[in-house]
Amino acid sequence: MNFDHFFYYTEKVQEEGLNIGFDLYGRGHLIWLLCLASAAILLTALYLRANDRKRAKIRKVMAWSIFIGEIIKDVVLVLAGADLIDYLPLHLCGYAIFFMLADVYLTKQKITGQLMCFALGPGALCALLFCSWTSLPVAANFLSCFSFIYHWAIVSYVIMRLTAGEYRPSYAGIWISALTLVSLAVPTYLVDMATDLNYMFIYKVQPNSPLVFIWNTFGTRFGQPGYLAGYALLALVVFHALYLVYTVLGCTGKK
Repeated sequence: MNFDHFFYYTEKVQEEGLNIGFDLYGRGHLIWLLCLASAAILLTALYLRANDRKRAKIRKVMAWSIFIGEIIKDVVLVLAGADLIDYLPLHLCGYAIFFMLADVYLTKQKITGQLMCFALGPGALCALLFCSWTSLPVAANFLSCFSFIYHWAIVSYVIMRLTAGEYRPSYAGIWISALTLVSLAVPTYLVDMATDLNYMFIYKVQPNSPLVFIWNTFGTRFGQPGYLAGYALLALVVFHALYLVYTVLGCTGKK
């Protein structure tokens, strides 16, 4: 395994014109997914066997771990020469840091729990399935490893709480999540416009993701307004599909 590019970040790879990335669903990606799925199963089993006090400790450790991890990531990237503005926690999974912290200290998860089930957990899962960091080495790179583990932690947090019956997704949760996302998307879009970045992938389409279909269907005809409308429509369709899945699995209802 070559560690020569361990502290490289996306912009540095692009500047040097390197071809050191990985393919979606290539061997390296699939190995990551298999390992992360196994770890999620083990963590969930551990959580189910734990008493209330230990469960609370596990939740706090996970929430604070991604918060501290985000700070460490930013420090490492700045020392490596990256521009911090490119790595602010303004993606959907970045916002998950703060919602997870709120979630572990709230006795009732009327908003955070619904948001974790419909938006943040599934969003982190999509990040693992359609990685935006494929230009980096799949394993021998700090940012790549961090991204896999970081998104895994969010997904695992939701899975273990759902499995334990601590989350009860409701139909109202669809609209709670939708309104929360809109409230996050508006200021994020303004940041994207000011910086020409693409936080939450609402300013530009993310390659190798389902958003490409949205752009090809709506964006090519109606431009960015069409893309944003298609984006919103996709989110609502996904939320309803998730509610159907949760219903079939018996996860819905009042807690």
